[in-house]
Amino acid sequence: MCIVFVEYRIDASYRLPYLEWSERLRDDFPQVELYEGTDQPGLFVELWSGLGDDQYRFMRAVRTRKDEYAAEPGVWDGTDPERWAPLEQWVTGGCTKIHIWQFQKVK
Repeated sequence: MCIVFVEYRIDASYRLPYLEWSERLRDDFPQVELYEGTDQPGLFVELWSGLGDDQYRFMRAVRTRKDEYAAEPGVWDGTDPERWAPLEQWVTGGCTKIHIWQFQKVK
């Protein structure tokens, strides 16, 4: 089992629509927790648990639009690109500034 961190900065002018969007995200995906930097307001981290390797790779491909991370379609249930489209506008720097990492517990 792994955890996945997703990190990005939301432009202050989009804070309210982002927070509304993130509330729906958390309703639809109970495996995600959302945090905001206390020293850096607007810096957000999503913490996803329970994703497999293929789900992680596909999530990364969909959200960052980097084909090199693609996996089998349909392995992650958040694959609808329209769900993630607003982030491209709200994230300072667009999709290229959405950072996603997978971590495994040290044995």
